[in-house]
Amino acid sequence: MRAFAAIVIAGLALLQAGCATMNQDECLTGDWALVGYQDGTNGYPPSYMDKHAKACAAYGVRPDVTTYLDARERGLFEYCTPPRGFREGRTGRKYFGVCPPPTVSGFLAGYDDGLRVHAAEEHRDDIRRDVRRFEQRMDDIDDELDDIADRLGDPGLDKGARDSLEDTRRHLRRELRDVEAQHRRAWRQEQAADDHATRLRIDLSRYYGDR
Repeated sequence: MRAFAAIVIAGLALLQAGCATMNQDECLTGDWALVGYQDGTNGYPPSYMDKHAKACAAYGVRPDVTTYLDARERGLFEYCTPPRGFREGRTGRKYFGVCPPPTVSGFLAGYDDGLRVHAAEEHRDDIRRDVRRFEQRMDDIDDELDDIADRLGDPGLDKGARDSLEDTRRHLRRELRDVEAQHRRAWRQEQAADDHATRLRIDLSRYYGDR
């Protein structure tokens, strides 16, 4: 029982370490200007420092709050640009309302345009998954029909079993026609959605850059 408890405690410790924002070396080095600047360029809110404080508390280290926040403000000027807003929106990242007033309108314009591309690409990907699902079902039906054909070739098959297999084969053939029709419709929709997403991305990337 004690061994089991030790394993559980060790597992929890590893889990907490995996979720920590800073490791032991980073905490002991204490380069809070670098940490703050990087958090600013990533658009993290001021409360993100609390995560660092929690991670470093295990090593008896407290963050230099003033240095961290000053550096974070400098990093925000790199983050709060229209091109960066576009990239953030396109990847679907959350915006934490961190941009200073002089930069927020430009960032949000890029962010909103990025979200448009993200939504268009998500819509295309949803349809693409439907296409793949229909393709998989068609393959499965073909396999089932091949299996039924093999079984019907058995000369020792009794009439009841043969009738049942024939009925199943008719049902599968009807289903296959339906799935093929659904696949054709979904494929056309995917092509249209892909064209729309591509045109939108290219048009906006000309303005914001495609980095």
